[in-house]
Amino acid sequence: MRLLLAVALIFTASASNATADEGVHVKPMGNTQGKPEMFGTWTVTKVLCRDCAGRRPEEVGTKFTFAPTSFTDPFSITCTNASYPNRAIPGDQVMKLFGTNLPKSAKNLIPQKGSVIDARLACDKGPVGRVLFLGDGKAIYLYEGEDYFLERGKTP
Repeated sequence: MRLLLAVALIFTASASNATADEGVHVKPMGNTQGKPEMFGTWTVTKVLCRDCAGRRPEEVGTKFTFAPTSFTDPFSITCTNASYPNRAIPGDQVMKLFGTNLPKSAKNLIPQKGSVIDARLACDKGPVGRVLFLGDGKAIYLYEGEDYFLERGKTP
């Protein structure tokens, strides 16, 4: 009985440590205001999917608009009460965190130096979508198994 109790105690302690270590290098999504580099009109320039062979991506050219208090997500909703919970992730950790959800074609788009902004699109405090802002006017919109490479429109 003592052996069983000792094993259970060791298992519980190691499970607690494993949970505490998860996300050590990734900050929680605390900032809900978004960042200036997120705002503007973004256009789908490429569809990133695992099974796109032979498929003509009609989504190319679709435009998203992200503003400080609103957004237009043509695949979901238009929101007039928006927030953008976000966090910075080191670029070299993005594939470790999202690798099973991102197609291999996304790997070459993600910067290995610097950070990526992982942001949720929230409307009335509820999550609607998720975007990885890669910097330099590039982003990946994560959407139901198909991801979209976005580029921010140039302002005159």
